[in-house]
Amino acid sequence: MLIMCVDDDNLVRQVTSDMIRHLNHEVLEAADAESALNQLASSTNRIDVLLTDIRMPGVTGLALAQTFRHRNPDIGIVYMTGYSGGEEAPGHVLNKPCTLGELQNVLEQAGRYGLN
Repeated sequence: MLIMCVDDDNLVRQVTSDMIRHLNHEVLEAADAESALNQLASSTNRIDVLLTDIRMPGVTGLALAQTFRHRNPDIGIVYMTGYSGGEEAPGHVLNKPCTLGELQNVLEQAGRYGLN
């Protein structure tokens, strides 16, 4: 699978991307929504899953997911958050930090079923 990992925290994005690679998936990294959208527009490959932080400066992960879904209705979407108490999101929310097993499980589900 090709996964777009979007997080404004460089360390979180790097560790998450390394975990994705360890699971034998390809990953594109972006520090913000604008960078993610630029990569989406220029990518010749179909992105299977968007893994995005919910709270980011500028465009939120929720708004980013809507744009990705508009361009590719079948994309799997997984939201990440570092805030306890839960976040309101229309789909699966992965709490940061996550384990390799949690990440693997949610990516498999998102890739198969296109989680909202």
